[in-house]
Amino acid sequence: MASNENEINVKMFSKDEIEELKKDPNIANHGRRSFLKWSAIVSSQAVVGGGVVNLLASSEARADDTFDNVTSWVYSVCGYCSFGCGLSIGVNAAGEAVAVRGNENHPTNNGRVCVKGLFEDKILEAPDRGKWPLVRDANGDWKKITWDEATTILSQKIIDGVDAKGADSIATYNTGQWTLEEYYAFGKLGKGAIGTGTMDSNTRLCMAAAVVGYLTTFGSDGPPGCYDDVENTDCFFVFGMNPAEMHPQLWRRIAKARRTTRAPKLIVVDPRYTQTARSADLHLALKPGTNLALINGLVQQIIANNWTDQAYISAHTRNYDAMAATVEKYTPEYVSNITGCPAADIALAAKWIGESPEALSLFIQGVYQSMGATDTVRMICAMHLIMGKIGRPGSSPFSITGQATAMSNREAGASSALAGYRNPYNIDHTNWLEDFWNVDRGKIPRRKPTPITSNRDYQDINSHVELMRNGDLSLFWIQCTNPAVTLPDLNKLYSYMDFNNPDRPYIVVQDIYEPMECTHFADMFLPAAMWGEKTGVYTCSERKVNLGRQAVNPAGFDLRADGYGAYADLEITKMVAEKIASMDSRFATNDGKPLVTFNSYEEAFEEWKQVSAGMICDMSGMTYDRIEANEGIQWPSTPDNIYGGARLYADGRYNTNWDDTQGGTPDKPWVDPDNLSRAYLWAVDYIEAPEIPDSEYPFWLITGRVIEHFHSRTKTKRVPQLHEMVPENYVEMHPDDAASLGVTKGELVRLTTRRGEIVVKAMVTSTVQAGQVFCPMHFADLDPQDKAIYGNRLAATNRLTMNWVDPYCKQPIFKHCAVKLAKA
Repeated sequence: MASNENEINVKMFSKDEIEELKKDPNIANHGRRSFLKWSAIVSSQAVVGGGVVNLLASSEARADDTFDNVTSWVYSVCGYCSFGCGLSIGVNAAGEAVAVRGNENHPTNNGRVCVKGLFEDKILEAPDRGKWPLVRDANGDWKKITWDEATTILSQKIIDGVDAKGADSIATYNTGQWTLEEYYAFGKLGKGAIGTGTMDSNTRLCMAAAVVGYLTTFGSDGPPGCYDDVENTDCFFVFGMNPAEMHPQLWRRIAKARRTTRAPKLIVVDPRYTQTARSADLHLALKPGTNLALINGLVQQIIANNWTDQAYISAHTRNYDAMAATVEKYTPEYVSNITGCPAADIALAAKWIGESPEALSLFIQGVYQSMGATDTVRMICAMHLIMGKIGRPGSSPFSITGQATAMSNREAGASSALAGYRNPYNIDHTNWLEDFWNVDRGKIPRRKPTPITSNRDYQDINSHVELMRNGDLSLFWIQCTNPAVTLPDLNKLYSYMDFNNPDRPYIVVQDIYEPMECTHFADMFLPAAMWGEKTGVYTCSERKVNLGRQAVNPAGFDLRADGYGAYADLEITKMVAEKIASMDSRFATNDGKPLVTFNSYEEAFEEWKQVSAGMICDMSGMTYDRIEANEGIQWPSTPDNIYGGARLYADGRYNTNWDDTQGGTPDKPWVDPDNLSRAYLWAVDYIEAPEIPDSEYPFWLITGRVIEHFHSRTKTKRVPQLHEMVPENYVEMHPDDAASLGVTKGELVRLTTRRGEIVVKAMVTSTVQAGQVFCPMHFADLDPQDKAIYGNRLAATNRLTMNWVDPYCKQPIFKHCAVKLAKA
C-alpha cells in the first residue's frame, strides 16, 4: 500500500485492456485462473480502472481509482470468508462508504485483500437494499408495513405455532455472517424464550464435519492451530481445498513460506488440477468420495514405518490398538485401487508427513462436503495425534472455516450449538445457562438441535426440510442466508416452500436485499443492516476474535421516524423479544422481562463474556478496545492470560472429561471414563458413496467455488466488477469428453441427474479429469437479473445435487454425484 492515504500505487488496467479481457473466451475458465491476466488484482490490490461497467446494478458503477474522496477510515474486518483479513472502510464527507483498503498492521493479511474484499464497499450501495418490512397481501403482492406491525405479526405467528404444534414447529435457519453478539442474542430468543430445538444455520453446510470431528476426538470444537503455523511447518498437507482461489491471503503466506530456506513440502489432495494443485510438490488426484480411504492409507503407512510417537499415544490418547487394526489393510496398493492415486504417491505423501519435524494439515469443503466427512476429519486428527504433531508451532489438524463468523455462531449458540460450547445433554450446563438467563429449568431443549436438511427417502434422519415436507413446521424464519440457492436438491425444496403447497409453513426472510432468491417464497420480509453498518466481533478460523466497527448508517436510516428502514440483526432480535414477551409471558424471563435487552453491541458482548468465562472458548479477558489495539485476540483469553490462546492442547490435555465435553452423553466413546483428558482415536472403515457413475449417469459431477463470488452470490452478484468477471454458471469439461460429445467451448450443455437438470455453457479445460465435470455452486436462476441472463434456462447447480447427509454431522455431500451430459 502507498504511504499517502490519497494515492494508490498499483497497476491500472485501461479501458481497452478491460474490453480485451472481456472478449477472452476463457474469462470464466480456470485457464484464466492461472492469474496470468488477473494476478495484479488478486495479489497486489490493483484496481480495475478506466472502464465503466453498466451491468446488473441498475446504475453505472465506476471502479475506484483513487482514495481522493475519502475523509475518514473506519477500522474493520472483512465480512466474506473466515480468514479474518483486517481492513479499513473509506467514508466520504456525505457519510457514504466509497472504498476499502487493507490494514497494513493486521498480521493476518498485512494490508492485502482479495478481489472480493477490494470491492466490498460496493455491497453497501447496491440499489436493491431492503428498506421496508413487507408482507404479502391477498393477491400475493408485497405490501409495506412498519416494524411495529411486522414484529406483532411475527410474534403472533410464533405464539400460534407453539400453541398448535409445539415449540419445535418454530424453525430458524440463520447465517455465518452475523456478529457474535447477534448470534448470542438470537440464541437467547430461540432457546431461552421460544424453547425450540429446530434451529440451524448455514454452518451446517459449511463446517459441520469439522465441528463434529473435533468434538468427538478432542471433546470440543475449535481448530487447535493458528496462522503462524504456516511459517513454522515443514510439510503442508492441503486436503480438499484450493487456497489459491478461496483463501488468497492464506495462499500468499504459504507461497512465501515455501520460498524460505526451510522450503516446506506441499501435498495437495483434490480431484481437480487447480491452481493450488499446479503448485504442489505432490498432487493426489483421488476419485470423488474416497477421502477416508486415502487418509486411512496415510495413517497405515505412518504406523507401519514407525513415524509415530508412542509416548504421546500412551499418555494422551485412547483406542489406538483398534484404530491400528482397522487401518492395517489400507496399504498403498489397496488404497490405490479405491482412490485411483498411484501407490508410490500415497507412500511418498505419508513419508513426507511422517518424517517432517512439523506437519500442518489444512482442510475445508472438499473434506466436509464429501463422503465420509466426519470420519475423514477424525482420521486427520488421529494422524496428528499418533505422531504427537499437535499443539506446537507448525503442527496442527487445522480446519479452515467457510464464512466470516461461522466460528462465532459455533461459540455463541444461535443454531446447532449451545452458548459457550455447553453440552445440551449435560444437565449442569443447561441449568447454569437457564439460571443465568432467568428462565425455568427445562426451557432449553435437552438435545442437539434439528439440522436443516436430509431426505427420508435416503436416510432415517429428521430435518427442517423433512418437517416442512410433512407439514410439521408452523414457521420457517430464514435470517441472512439463502437456502433457496445453497441447499441440495432444490427442486424438491422449492415444491415444499411453494405457495401452492397447503402444508407449507409461514416463511419469514430477514436479509439485506430484496429481491433475493428466498424472498420468492416469503410471506414476510424484514430488511437487515449488514457489514459496515454495525459494530461487533467476528471470530475467524484461527479462533481470533476481530472487531468490525460501524462505518455508515444502515440502509433507509432516514425512514426510521416513519417506522421503516433496515435495522441491525441484534436490534431485530431485540424488537421481537420485546414484542413477544409483552404479548405472552411464556416467552419472558421469570421476572416478566424480555430475554434480550441489550442497548448496544458492546453491552451484549459484556454479557457474553460472562457466559464464556471458564468455558473452552473463554473470552472474558477481551474488550472491544483491547481487540482493536491488538489486531484481534485468540481464545481462550482470560483476565489472567489475555493473549495466551494461540494454540490449543500444547499440554496434551483434551476436553474429553464429562464435565468438559461439548456434546454427547456419558457413554459416548470420546468421553474419557477415567477423567484423564485423553483424545479419542477412531477406528473407521471407508464406505462407498451412495451414488456413483453408471451406464445411465456416467460422469462425476464435482461442485465448488470461484474466487470472484461468495457462496450464494447474494452480495457479489451485485458488485459489477465481480459479476463482469464470471457473470453466469458454466461446466468444466475435459477436452476428451467435450470431443466425444461434440461440444466446443461456449456451447450449451445439458447436465441431468436423478434430481433435475440445468443447461449451462461449456468450459473445455484439463483442470478436470476425463469422466468428471465441475460446476460452481454460487449460481441460481430465480431472480430477475439471472432470468435476464439465462432466459428460460435453469442453471442452478444445486438443482442437481443429492440430499444425502453425513450420518454424524448431517452435512450434505455436495461435492459429488452422478450426472449425464448432452449437447443442448
